[in-house]
Amino acid sequence: MTRPIIAAIMLLTACRADLPDGWDEAVAVDDFTQDECDDTGGTPPDVEATMDAYEDEPGVRVMGEDLSFRCSQDVEGFYKSDGESVEVLVQPVNMNPRSVTKCDCSYHVEAGIPEEAPIKVSLYRRGDHYGGDDPATNLPTLIGTIEVP
Repeated sequence: MTRPIIAAIMLLTACRADLPDGWDEAVAVDDFTQDECDDTGGTPPDVEATMDAYEDEPGVRVMGEDLSFRCSQDVEGFYKSDGESVEVLVQPVNMNPRSVTKCDCSYHVEAGIPEEAPIKVSLYRRGDHYGGDDPATNLPTLIGTIEVP
């Protein structure tokens, strides 16, 4: 009887996303899209990632532009809300890759968040753990914050 219970616990642990501290209660974004990689060789150093958000039925649509991730890297979104603000995190699906490409790309992502406006929306980006899982160097980076009327 204990084997099925242990197997179920291991399966649940394996399926749980690798989220940073403070994001334990975050919910996966169901309505999430990632455009194909902009294969220009990554985001030029003078181009910063940007974000936008607007009221959408139902809820709020959040967009990130020029988010830099590895070439051909699938990313996903998570969000958390306190009723007055929403924080959205975009990070790689595979946080612990065994090997990586030697190029970066700029991505456009969109997330539909089922929270009613008016609300303050913040977008964060986080890279994978390739090269080490040092929390000090792998914290979410704030892309921007917008008030959605």
